[in-house]
Amino acid sequence: MTTKFDCIVAGISCVDLLIGPLNLDQPLNQEGTWALDTLTPTVGGNVSNSSIALARLGSRTAALSLAGADEWGGFLISKLQDEGVNTSRFRQHDGLDTSATAVLMNSKLEHIFAYKPGASEAIDRSLIEDNLDFIAQSKYLLLGYYGLLPNIEPVLHEVLEAVQKTGCKTALDCAGGGGDITPLDKCLPYLDIYIPTEHEAESQTGLHVPQDIIAKFRDCGAAGVVGVKRGEQGILLSPIEGQFLTIAAIKPPSPVVNTTGAGDSFYGGLISGLSRGMDIESAARLGTATASWCVTGMGATEQLQDFETTIELLG
Repeated sequence: MTTKFDCIVAGISCVDLLIGPLNLDQPLNQEGTWALDTLTPTVGGNVSNSSIALARLGSRTAALSLAGADEWGGFLISKLQDEGVNTSRFRQHDGLDTSATAVLMNSKLEHIFAYKPGASEAIDRSLIEDNLDFIAQSKYLLLGYYGLLPNIEPVLHEVLEAVQKTGCKTALDCAGGGGDITPLDKCLPYLDIYIPTEHEAESQTGLHVPQDIIAKFRDCGAAGVVGVKRGEQGILLSPIEGQFLTIAAIKPPSPVVNTTGAGDSFYGGLISGLSRGMDIESAARLGTATASWCVTGMGATEQLQDFETTIELLG
């Protein structure tokens, strides 16, 4: 089947304000003025992070999201367009504020998020269902974040089923601690790829052994690629039931600066590899290499590289 896009990334987009360093162990009011090294606006959310990763790797990419008809919304869209991402279905709405996140960092590079949902909170099933003709032109749809989309999650299984019927494959990213197993359990049968972090997966299942977590996902009807991202311990993948692959983490090419967006970058690299025809293990390794470049930049997309540079990390 001829497609126009390798991946459409849908869901949350926001402006990130990188702020630091702060002492996160004491109340902010204990010091009247903080001297900052960083106060930088950039783009964030899975739509921005994953689509830019995909585009820099050379994949044909589109963004599907909501923003306000304000300056921040224009900033988001222009940044994506500068990266070669198709934004023809990225909608701006009067009466909505563009979503924004303050990324508060300490000197150890640890961070917490202060998030204003804004337009992203208004995302509902219409974002996907009104664009099924567009989605049908793509190999993959990557949607995020599960746990932060209250208006779509109760019917998300129906939305994913509709996407699969177009011939487009589905992938789901999550955030906000991972959410609950319900309604994820209804969604898993309609997902071609689902790989949460270990923390998210434990929150969803109440289990702590990666193989047990994957078995729980299979019990819920997951038939696609499932796995658990384990940070420096790499990734445990299950391409099909009963098969497990351990994907080692890749040493970053320079010191780690900020881990924000590493998971989004992994998904971008993984799907870019799969859309190129790589097998699942090779594509996952490309994902880990993409994430390794991500963490060397202050923002989630600052240090993302092209395909040739990224794959060099794999030797």
